[in-house]
Amino acid sequence: MSETKQWDFDQYDWLDEYDTRWRASHRLCYEATLGALPALTGARPEDTVLDIGAGTGNSALPFLELGCCVLGVDPSEEMLRRAVSKMAPFGERCRMRHVDDPFLRLPLDEERFDIIISAYALHHLSDEHKRIGIAGMKATLKPGGRIAIADTMFRDEAHKAQALREDNSLEDEYQPLLATFPGMFEAEGLAVALHQMGPLVWVLVATSSPASPR
Repeated sequence: MSETKQWDFDQYDWLDEYDTRWRASHRLCYEATLGALPALTGARPEDTVLDIGAGTGNSALPFLELGCCVLGVDPSEEMLRRAVSKMAPFGERCRMRHVDDPFLRLPLDEERFDIIISAYALHHLSDEHKRIGIAGMKATLKPGGRIAIADTMFRDEAHKAQALREDNSLEDEYQPLLATFPGMFEAEGLAVALHQMGPLVWVLVATSSPASPR
């Protein structure tokens, strides 16, 4: 059995460079992907958005600029401190909350959301935990709600192994596989669409039925 991977972002010595480092990564298509999320989810100004793995708030910004209300959750207190400062101009339309293992603690309270997003975060979950998180996200959606997952994705295990050999900047994490990842959402009764943003970057959008019970 492979060793479980662990992350503690508050201990990283490069948090001051977090935004700069991610925006400079051509492979991640970072800004273009985050900027596309409102359109890919059909976001409207009155929508409520849950941002899982919100980090320093970059994925929340395009939705706030549109007029949405956003709750961002993240296990890193240090990243959230940066997010709170960055989100101050949006006042009460943006809330940030520290939640350990946020994917595994859904739904949060009694809140339900029009849209759930997660950008470059789901690769920290094993497949077992992905399935738990997806079920929790579905339970957190309003009827007709949308989920958008943006991340590095590979076709299958062979493609991942090849990519890791060819690019030493890639880390061996729990990246979603296109051969199996959409099926996890379909197993929950969600309709799935895939949008390619770069050679290895995709956005999966899953939509719940308007008739789905809360």
